[in-house]
Amino acid sequence: MDWKKLWEASKEPLRILVIAIIPIMLAYLEVINTELAIAIIAVLRVVDKYLHLLAPEGKAGGLVRF
Repeated sequence: MDWKKLWEASKEPLRILVIAIIPIMLAYLEVINTELAIAIIAVLRVVDKYLHLLAPEGKAGGLVRF
């Protein structure tokens, strides 16, 4: 088993998990509604992907730096 490939494949779900923690907790505590939490996660995901694509080759980019 190639651990490097496994790590590279697991980065994307981990990014989404890290981005979603705060909006999910706010929805759980009923500070915001669920639809707003989903919209916040989607916007943060788009911003993260955009920043990740702008990063120079070999550098970690985006909101989540891995």
